[in-house]
Amino acid sequence: MDVSANALLRMVADGQLDVAFVHEVEGCQLRVPEALRTRVLIAREPQFVSLPADHPAAARQVVHLSDLAHDRWMIDPAVDGEWDAVRRMLREAGIDPPVLHGDYHTAASLVAIGEVVTVCQPTSPSRPDTAVRRIVGDPLGVRLLLAARTDTELDGVYPHLADAYQEVARQAPAYREWLEELVPGA
Repeated sequence: MDVSANALLRMVADGQLDVAFVHEVEGCQLRVPEALRTRVLIAREPQFVSLPADHPAAARQVVHLSDLAHDRWMIDPAVDGEWDAVRRMLREAGIDPPVLHGDYHTAASLVAIGEVVTVCQPTSPSRPDTAVRRIVGDPLGVRLLLAARTDTELDGVYPHLADAYQEVARQAPAYREWLEELVPGA
């Protein structure tokens, strides 16, 4: 069962977890308990789109939302703020595609067989039957946070998380390209 970011933060505050690595969708602020300390890993990570490898838009490295206007989208309702943020993104692009609810595992399978497209983290690996692509203008982003009860707990985890994240980012071709455009030589 997926647990929302707000639920994870409560679990840390209640002593059920030591730390939580969560993301906060733009425009949908998390409810961080006052007792917690947080540290930002990434201030704004753009969200990409996962689509079938044989989708016409997959031939490009960066896709327009209008290229996906007639596709079914799938959103994970367990992700705090994702439903509102994706609907807002689609509305601002002037499109109103059908949107299904489902977990990320189901979405990955449905993308692979050509039934849906879905937003995804830029670090998501493409599979032989899927393609992870940037969206023109990076219209949707998240802030990545680490939360703990003490600064000492954050200090013990943060450097390792930052190193691991950088390694994963370097292994994701579309994200690595985006990062290199942002900071040449990154």
